[in-house]
Amino acid sequence: MTKILYLFITCQKNFDNKYPKILSMMNKLNYTDYLIVVGGYNTNSIDLINKVLKLNCNDFYEGLPEKVIKSLKYVYENLYKYDFYCKLDDDVDIYEIMPNTLLSNYSGTVSNQFTGDRRWHIGKCSTFSKFNTTEYKGIYVPWCSGGDGYFLSYDIMKYVVNDTTYFDEIYEDLYIAKLLRINKIYPTHIPNIYTYMKPNDK
Repeated sequence: MTKILYLFITCQKNFDNKYPKILSMMNKLNYTDYLIVVGGYNTNSIDLINKVLKLNCNDFYEGLPEKVIKSLKYVYENLYKYDFYCKLDDDVDIYEIMPNTLLSNYSGTVSNQFTGDRRWHIGKCSTFSKFNTTEYKGIYVPWCSGGDGYFLSYDIMKYVVNDTTYFDEIYEDLYIAKLLRINKIYPTHIPNIYTYMKPNDK
């Protein structure tokens, strides 16, 4: 049976509000393979009973690339081998567990734009971050939208979990796409993805 681990990425500021909602949602689905990830701690620790992964990483907006890489690295190295790992923001609603027949090595809602809003992050970062007043100057490649959630297979996790260039990135979802593209892994679109999961502001 194909196993998917859902990773809900949140922060300490949102945790008290998002935590009970996510638990309730996943309990209704009777699905136990998920974790709620929060940063800002001095060490890494996991509470499998309460479904919380605490990480030693930046917990602000600009820390999202670091938080995603460190969460993937932790579960890849320390937990049961899952067939797929799904990165989610804390505002994504799950309606039904994604059928594995719709998944590839890297899949989600694909954006094929080769440009974007290079100032999207400005004003969202912490005041001491270099990104808070600096436009994104990197390249764009086709990527899976982090806001909608995306899936990575176990087979390609080795290409992302040991990367340390996240300090130079601000857009986590684009960053993942760029990492995988180096290894000739490209995103595939999941048809009718909103049937299975969707940000609650859409």
